[in-house]
Amino acid sequence: MASGPQSLNVIGLMSGGKDSFFSLLHCLVNNHQIVALANLYPQPSSCHSSEAEDLNSYMYQTAGHGLIPLYADTLGLPLYREMISGGAANSSKDYYIRENSGETDDETESLFVILKRVMLAHPNANAVCSGAILSTYQRTRIESVALRLGLTPLSYLWQYPLLPPPSPGGLLDDMAAIGLDVRIVKVASGGLDEDLLWCNLMSPAVRKKIESGIARFGGSVLGEGGEYETLVIDGPAKVWKGSIEVQDHERYVGRGGGGEAWVGLTEGAGTVKQKIGEGIVSTEKWKEWIRPIKLWEREFETLVARPMGPQEKNITKGNWELLSSMQHFWEPRAVVIKHGTMLKLSNLTASENGTDASEQMLGINFKLLKILAEYSPCNANDIVFTTILLRSMTDFAAVNSVYGRLFTMPNPPARVTVACGDALPEGVKLMVSYVVDLDLRSARNGLHVQSRSYWAPANIGPYSQAISVPWSQQKEYSLVYVAGQIPLVPASMEVLQAEEGKNEHIELFVKRMYLGLQHLWRIGRVMNVGWWTGGLAFVTGPGDVQAKARLAWEAWRQVHQLELWEKDDEEEDGLDVWYRRYGGMGKLGKNTAEAQPLPDFTRFPDSASPNIPGFMAVEVDELPRGCEIEWQSLGVAYQQSATRGVGSLVSYVGLKSDQDLRLKLTDILSEVKFPENIQATVYAPNAFLVSEIDVQIIPCRAVWGAEGIRLACCIALYSG
Repeated sequence: MASGPQSLNVIGLMSGGKDSFFSLLHCLVNNHQIVALANLYPQPSSCHSSEAEDLNSYMYQTAGHGLIPLYADTLGLPLYREMISGGAANSSKDYYIRENSGETDDETESLFVILKRVMLAHPNANAVCSGAILSTYQRTRIESVALRLGLTPLSYLWQYPLLPPPSPGGLLDDMAAIGLDVRIVKVASGGLDEDLLWCNLMSPAVRKKIESGIARFGGSVLGEGGEYETLVIDGPAKVWKGSIEVQDHERYVGRGGGGEAWVGLTEGAGTVKQKIGEGIVSTEKWKEWIRPIKLWEREFETLVARPMGPQEKNITKGNWELLSSMQHFWEPRAVVIKHGTMLKLSNLTASENGTDASEQMLGINFKLLKILAEYSPCNANDIVFTTILLRSMTDFAAVNSVYGRLFTMPNPPARVTVACGDALPEGVKLMVSYVVDLDLRSARNGLHVQSRSYWAPANIGPYSQAISVPWSQQKEYSLVYVAGQIPLVPASMEVLQAEEGKNEHIELFVKRMYLGLQHLWRIGRVMNVGWWTGGLAFVTGPGDVQAKARLAWEAWRQVHQLELWEKDDEEEDGLDVWYRRYGGMGKLGKNTAEAQPLPDFTRFPDSASPNIPGFMAVEVDELPRGCEIEWQSLGVAYQQSATRGVGSLVSYVGLKSDQDLRLKLTDILSEVKFPENIQATVYAPNAFLVSEIDVQIIPCRAVWGAEGIRLACCIALYSG
């Protein structure tokens, strides 16, 4: 058994709102320590009328900021405050700041100032938590500041409304169950009247009013779109040493344009009423009141529970073992192919730069930029997917550092990294291939979540979870390049370990296999993927690798069965055992967040169950973090205008023998009817046989296709 996840020393970003407080509680549940609170408040208004008092900020909540100093006593934690400086100078969804640029006029940089101040006072602080739920605007700004300061960003509420078990208004249910007293301090949406001000959002009657107003005018019952803002004045006794009380004469209603209204506070408003008696010294029982976020979604939990049949060996004999000794003598050849607005650069190496992997990565960077200069104004920020093949995973950190220098903008390319060992030619420490989008950057969509959450693994580094690019052939579809997914537990970023007393290796492999697949699904849904073009499982030892390949095929087959995704009429009503015991509020609200069905069988009206997307398993020497499986896929995202589904844009062609492989591959490519379809990637133990053909090469130990049949090689033909 591996040791438990590291306990972090967390700075809690405190706006006073419900989300920042609930995120703080989840930090405690995950065994982290809160060392300090940090709050940013608005500059004082030059006008003293109630109409001008509320100062809006794109980044920070300002309503009710006069009560924030009381949180030091209520929570028994040091509180640091800083005045907001600047405005929304950078209004893009994805925030970044160039290093050493002196760009400090954006209000986001006020966060940098206060966190640096807190870190000086608390040198042991190594993490920061926020209440980001669905706002990329807020999350990317906090991540930018945190990572520049060397802090681990924590956003346990990220995608929370979509996490199992699904429940309408589930986040508010969970907050009510923990005993939060959440007051509405601002309304800014049609249908939400000022009579809601200072009402307790946790009240079922208030929730019904919110739901009714949102239903008439649209928006989020969670307030994610700024429909309302809140202030927490009480919580579980063990955490809250006191509660905040505000007398009627200490507050008034301020009004602004467009129907906005907020709670104004007189100077010195609010007092802390200390809690005494048994409640304040109670145990950590309050943690039982927080709904545990399940690791597994219903469908994947079902798959994990299914017994896997014996994995019979089905080895097709070939002559790769006889030829493998020649592998050292082939020379990779760089291949550049342009089709429409996509550019594919394959097999870049730089062994002439020296024997060090980082030196070779520098040489590859130089070659890449030289090629891209021919397609100006294209540059490295237009790369949407990268394949890095290392000789050894021990070189990963050094290579990653040099590779990351290529990117100066948010949303670096999605990426897969594997180690191929001696399958690479002698002297070659790494080989890199790229997919580049030559179209408008504004048409692309990236997903680069760098915060820990319950959702999917964070990507700390120069790669994104996914990049979506409009398909040049039909604009109502997009191709979604997804990074390789390994079985990390999102909240801890640790590889999934065996349960106590359950150390069966194949059982653990199955769980890890499905966890990586679930990550792929969750990222796909957020990126609006409705169908995968194919599935690639990189597998490695220890144990029977072919058995793992067959298990991966079976998982891929099962997850594309229509019956797995069908819901019974009497299926769960959104209330699990925890809800029945602690929730008690049920279906009082509606979440506007809805995930794209994946697989989206409704896009294929002519077939109740479309063909399963192609599959292959590829044996390599090593995978990141010592994992035994890593999933990779290319998705198709459907726009609202799309009326039908797109099946496989990737065709997998397997050859059972590599006799005359070069000739067969040439024949296959020449038979392709459409010129855009000739982009090919060859996965082969004997890659030298095709080293003179214009294809991307993935040298490996072995390849298996559907049904777990071993192949001499597999050819992926891309039509995108």
